[in-house]
Amino acid sequence: MKRLNLLAFILVLLTSLTSCDKGTNELKRARSVGGTSEILFVTQNDEQWNGQMGQTVRDFFEQEQYGLPQPEKNFRVSHINTDALNDMFSKHRNLIIAKIDKDIANPLVETQKNWKAEPQFVMRITAPSIESWVRTFNSQKDGLKLLFDQNERDRFQEFFRPTTDHKIVNKLKDRFGVTMNIPEGYFIGVDKDDFMWIRKETADMSMAFLIYELPYKDTADLNPNNIINVRDSIVKKYIPGPIDGSYMTTDKEFLKPVFTVLPDFPAGYAVETRGLWNVVGDFMAGPFVSYSIVNPESTKIVTAEGWIYYPNKEKRDLLRQQESILYSLKFVE
Repeated sequence: MKRLNLLAFILVLLTSLTSCDKGTNELKRARSVGGTSEILFVTQNDEQWNGQMGQTVRDFFEQEQYGLPQPEKNFRVSHINTDALNDMFSKHRNLIIAKIDKDIANPLVETQKNWKAEPQFVMRITAPSIESWVRTFNSQKDGLKLLFDQNERDRFQEFFRPTTDHKIVNKLKDRFGVTMNIPEGYFIGVDKDDFMWIRKETADMSMAFLIYELPYKDTADLNPNNIINVRDSIVKKYIPGPIDGSYMTTDKEFLKPVFTVLPDFPAGYAVETRGLWNVVGDFMAGPFVSYSIVNPESTKIVTAEGWIYYPNKEKRDLLRQQESILYSLKFVE
């Protein structure tokens, strides 16, 4: 297990996404367990869980996820005490293990990937007091969330990889010079004019990926206003609504889109957009997430988007699935 002080922790955040602890590649790890978007918080006693420590962890991780039409938490935090951390619970995908030790002078943060299972990320925080533990957690929580988000994507990617639809993958290679692990169950609805609509339809749900490509002139093309203007023009042209004259657009009133720069997106520097789509002339709506990336081998911007229509149902986990598939996008060398 790695031991590090708080100043060095940021280095672990940068390296632990792509590296494992010594021996991980030498041993066959068990598969990690736990519900989708679930964190297991291990405390020494119920008082820690019911008090300031547990409340601080819940307040952060159980915030509402932005970009969903109904309130849904980012994560669900479950709890056990240390004496119940048996072989099964130690394989949980996302673990925070807390300890109060009055004999130490300063807080200690320990992190480990794939401790008892794979994929897995464990953070242990030991502190001399509850107040010190809370301060330490608050200093690390944003980076920890990024790692737990990555664990969720890793799990979905591993689940979907064996069912990749290679016909669709080959179409993406030919048209856009990218690969993306689209699983079975999807079909290509539209494929023309540097645009592809990849669909999955059931009786009560619609899921889709949109891929489109445009010339890249300069960094202004990745400006948030430009990203939304381009999106609106494309979905208006290619995604019709259920009645004549209706069409998809981006919601800008109920929930404004948010943008995040991702320098380390797997395919390269990207801008992530999250928000809601709706239909002009109808009452359809749902969440979407997209990534706009400059192709390093050409003067083009490729945008890959996932969106969901599942009225009156929870959509967080479905959107996480789509996000994990979008994260598999890579440019063909």
